Amino acid sequence: MDRQEMKHLAISAVALAFVFAYQGIGKLSVLPTMFVISLLSISIAFIFHELTHRTIAKHYGCYARFQMWSFGLKLALLFAILTNGNFVFAAPGAVVIYPRIDLWGSTRPITKKESAIISLGGPGMNILLAVISFALLHFATVTGIVQTILVYSMRINLWLALFNMIPIPPLDGSKVFWWSRKVWAAVFVLLLALFVVL
Repeated sequence: MDRQEMKHLAISAVALAFVFAYQGIGKLSVLPTMFVISLLSISIAFIFHELTHRTIAKHYGCYARFQMWSFGLKLALLFAILTNGNFVFAAPGAVVIYPRIDLWGSTRPITKKESAIISLGGPGMNILLAVISFALLHFATVTGIVQTILVYSMRINLWLALFNMIPIPPLDGSKVFWWSRKVWAAVFVLLLALFVVL
């Protein structure tokens, strides 16, 4: 990972942390605390989501790197401010994936199944992180700020997974839906259930 990609991930994580932490002009006093909590939660949820896409894509022999979407970040900040934090638009960027080109200029196209598996990786990681947060909350002795961070982490991870599984391009769910509606439906129903139960 080069410096530019690390910079894009860092800027996106900080912007998302603000979007999730912001609760309106009337609650600016809690913004610093909520920003720190959100940053710790978002950094893990968002960065691990994107790096999982990247890792699986590279496993399939693809060129993959995170690319920040400046317009998406501006929209996220705008919606947060206009709605006093009541609506979160989380589309800061994505892992751009290209098939590798060999020495002779040939490429092997990514199949629908491979694309779907790469896409499932991000939400799958968020589900895993949400379950880990839930387990720590219920089976470990945590209090105070740690407990708050775990609660926030669980909710953010589930929200990011659910949002990304919406079957609208360029979200992850569209590629899964395009490959197998049954798999998409199973994952989406699981996420809805976890969102309600947890």
